[in-house]
Amino acid sequence: MADHLVTALQRLFATQQVSLCGDIRRKSTTVDAIEIIAAVTPGALATGKTKKLLTIKTSDKTTTTGHTLDEVPVVIYHTTANQFPYDLFLRTGNPAHVAKVQKKLNDITAYPSEEALYKKADLPFIIPELREDLAEWAYIKKPKPLITPGDIKGVVHSHTTYSDGVDTLEAFVKACIRKKYQYVVISDHSKNAHYAGGLKEEKILRQIQEIDRLNKVHTPFKIFKSIECDILVSGQLDYDATLLKQFDLAIVSIHQQLKMAEPKATARLIKAIENPYTTILGHMTGRQLLIRPGYSLNFKKVIDACAANGVIIEVNANPYRLDMDWTHLPYALKKGVMISIDPDAHSIHEIDNIRWGVAAARKGGLTKEMTWNALDLKAVQRWLAKKAI
Repeated sequence: MADHLVTALQRLFATQQVSLCGDIRRKSTTVDAIEIIAAVTPGALATGKTKKLLTIKTSDKTTTTGHTLDEVPVVIYHTTANQFPYDLFLRTGNPAHVAKVQKKLNDITAYPSEEALYKKADLPFIIPELREDLAEWAYIKKPKPLITPGDIKGVVHSHTTYSDGVDTLEAFVKACIRKKYQYVVISDHSKNAHYAGGLKEEKILRQIQEIDRLNKVHTPFKIFKSIECDILVSGQLDYDATLLKQFDLAIVSIHQQLKMAEPKATARLIKAIENPYTTILGHMTGRQLLIRPGYSLNFKKVIDACAANGVIIEVNANPYRLDMDWTHLPYALKKGVMISIDPDAHSIHEIDNIRWGVAAARKGGLTKEMTWNALDLKAVQRWLAKKAI
């Protein structure tokens, strides 16, 4: 919606000097409004040309506020053509990032572009997502390609009608093939998640048989046998080793009894991480944005445990989760922990959640080389073979 509004305003006022800014340009996990900066005067906005795009509530020399026709709040900051690049910079980065760059600019405020501004500050261009005064300073010392949606080779963390998914296993697999992925990790809920149709042992065996059949039909595409295995209160996993060893990999997550003190939550996760059958730690804190905050953790201890046990950490790409939070990625990367960007798809449509996970992960400086499901199929198979018990 924000992108559409920017494009429409650019077309309406015949200028490219209209851009997103603020939290939404930095792709923050939550935003209060669509923030836009425009080299358009308040008077021009008020002429009625924009009536089909937004409703204006207040306007002065610097700012116009209103909302889209769908009631989404909009804030438009006014600038001039000459000042547009500098004001775009000012209104994009968080205050600490902006202040550090400004110190290098010697009060010069006119630039042909943001790229020229960063060059004047003797810095490489820093993409908007990174302008948080956290990951960018280490990243620019050893820059490598940040992860992009096109880098993702496989769909990890997927639910079907075997548990609480909308689409059948076969339909989901065919959708992944249509979308040009090389593999999918099917990970329906384990039996403890009875509210989500968690799989009892006999149902798992039926799913394994169907996966074997579909793998023969759809080669070279690969369907990995997995489970989203509940971490019980004790930290034990929901199945014993006899069953867990039949999977290619296991994603482990907490779904119940979320109100835990930090020491208990941390110990519960670490015990699960130390299970030799654990491959990926799913949605680390159990948070749901705008709904619940998630349980408190000693994040460094949990990440250290993943590093010590060769466990991948998920960035759950469901837009209400985006968990683990991007602010913990720099430490995970420092410790050599790989990250998997997983849609947690409960339908074919939700495969495309991957884009939101990528947006969040880029804020933490996640590179292509440290993204597990940016590995191609052969590389993933080699990785799993080394991990196998």
